[in-house]
Amino acid sequence: MFNEKIVICLILARGGSKGIPRKNVKKIGNKPLILHSIDIAKKIKQIDQIYVSTEDNEIKKISQKNGAKIIDRPKKYAQDSSSYLEAVKYSLNSIPEQKKNPIIVLLETTSPIRSKKNIEDCIKLLDEKIDCVSSISEVKISPAYFYKINNNLLEKYDSNFIPKNRQEMEKIFYYNGSILVTTFNFLKSQKNVVFGGKMKGYLLNEKNSFDIDSPLDFKICDFLLQEK
Repeated sequence: MFNEKIVICLILARGGSKGIPRKNVKKIGNKPLILHSIDIAKKIKQIDQIYVSTEDNEIKKISQKNGAKIIDRPKKYAQDSSSYLEAVKYSLNSIPEQKKNPIIVLLETTSPIRSKKNIEDCIKLLDEKIDCVSSISEVKISPAYFYKINNNLLEKYDSNFIPKNRQEMEKIFYYNGSILVTTFNFLKSQKNVVFGGKMKGYLLNEKNSFDIDSPLDFKICDFLLQEK
């Protein structure tokens, strides 16, 4: 518990994946990808219960064997085109603790290098004055160098940004999805995305914020985990 509130860890893990087939059960750092999120959540004393929301039988078996409770997610909420928020909302409806407005810790399976301290710090940052705490990463490239293609020509994505030396750039950050700490009621009230409202950001370093999005990412992350 944290501040006398129940803390629930929710992990969404579907079986299908076009970029990396069966990635959530594929071994990385000597164990299935899904297990990295479950195992780190088990180490955090504030977390009272871990739920894995999935439609996949193999993910269910791995998760149950390692102490997580299962939320059976319908396949319509587990497609490439499925809304992440809608999948989260469906999963929340299956949590018995929902009437107590528990704190919800959302962990992305594709960020297996975040640390126990990262998650604990995010939980501690949540208070009654804010809606959510999000892990963030620093943007290394100024939007002044962002372009889009229009009629086969490069066109500035935003003409308001003026190129500056890196040292002079205002620091900007992006929501990396690795960790989100919020409440049941806030998530249920959201219309488009899981984050928003009054937010606090928690900066992850480059290694801890590493996200797997491609087969090359998977190989690099495996190397980093083996090194660790």
